[in-house]
Amino acid sequence: MLGLDEVYREFIMESKLSKSNRKISELEASPIIDALGKGIYKAITIITNPVSKEKYIDPAGRGRLAAYVPVLGGNPIDPMYFDHASATGNVGTPVKEGETILVFFAEGGKATEGFWFATAQQIPDVVSGGVVGKPKIDGSGMGEAPFDNILVPKVTPSTVGQAELPDEEQENSIKSYSTAKQGTFSDSLRGTSTASPRRDANYEIPQLSKVTGFKTPGESAITLDDGSIDDTGEIHPEQIRITTSSGASIVLDGGNDFIYVVNSSGSGWVEIGANGEVMIYAEGSLNMRTEKDFNLRADKNINLEAGENINIRSVGTTKVNTDKELHLRSKGNQFLQSESSMNINVGVNCVVTTGGILDLNGPLAPESEIILVGPPMPDVQNLETTELKDTIVSALPTHEPFIRPQAKKLSTSAFAIAAASDDGLTKSGLK
Repeated sequence: MLGLDEVYREFIMESKLSKSNRKISELEASPIIDALGKGIYKAITIITNPVSKEKYIDPAGRGRLAAYVPVLGGNPIDPMYFDHASATGNVGTPVKEGETILVFFAEGGKATEGFWFATAQQIPDVVSGGVVGKPKIDGSGMGEAPFDNILVPKVTPSTVGQAELPDEEQENSIKSYSTAKQGTFSDSLRGTSTASPRRDANYEIPQLSKVTGFKTPGESAITLDDGSIDDTGEIHPEQIRITTSSGASIVLDGGNDFIYVVNSSGSGWVEIGANGEVMIYAEGSLNMRTEKDFNLRADKNINLEAGENINIRSVGTTKVNTDKELHLRSKGNQFLQSESSMNINVGVNCVVTTGGILDLNGPLAPESEIILVGPPMPDVQNLETTELKDTIVSALPTHEPFIRPQAKKLSTSAFAIAAASDDGLTKSGLK
């Protein structure tokens, strides 16, 4: 005998199957059946029932996309369901409600054999959080000094069956707040992006789109941008980006030749630069382990500094060798202790000088060389700019926004330069 839970689950499954079968019967008896096999149609994606506010879920449980075909009398209250037809077998889903997709009906126009295979070009972007645009003044500080010239990611609201709202009605994206917290808010190479399938078509002399990619409904995105040069000479870099909805990113910049990896809060990042420099920043601990040898070599200097203590311990023998002088110096006391024997072997002379009394006191011993500290280094602590004084390091990775010692070099791909208009090349100084 079935329990109540099993009976309820069977009832729900039978209801779903009954609803699905009823829908199939209705479609097969529809007067539009003769038109279905006559070509490709535009359909509008629909995610939520505008009346009941319930989410549309494929009643057959196949993950099909809900949409309606206006030219066939469809409406958002009673959508059809479409499988994805892809040459590569990849499954992709349009990002928002109200997007236009291209659909067809297979098997001679069967209403139950609907497939979608492409999205129309009006999709505004494939970038997490939206492409950058002018910010809306909303009291958050965006668009106001000192950020009056800083563009922000944009999200274009849309409603079913209606055109996109004009720019002045677009709202700031939550992505702007994410990149601000991360520290990449004003960095067009590592934070915001201009990548959009529409970007190059909007130039005075339109160019073919060099941007492709896809974005999930949750705003995670993979963007491939071959880069371009617009009418003002502004360079849009050649980049591949993988970005989560929360802001964690991997940026492969081909134009400026760097790789950048950052977490959503900016508390940790790694960058490999064009000149072979590697920067690592960790707000927390940086831990490394090897079960075999750990080899570190610098063809020039090795600078090691701790804000507190440096502890070195070995289970075996510790050796320090140098081909030249060895200097040990402290502002406080020095202690040498051996729990066994201590052997001192001097190859030439031994000079010992003390400010007090030493039974075997020789001439004045030469002073050891002091390690000179450099000027203060820019730093960021608790998301506030500050500086670190008395440091010997030549580069100090910080929480973003990190002031990189290398000047920002804007570049793009050879493909983008070749595809740019003569006017764009002239204005950019590349011709």
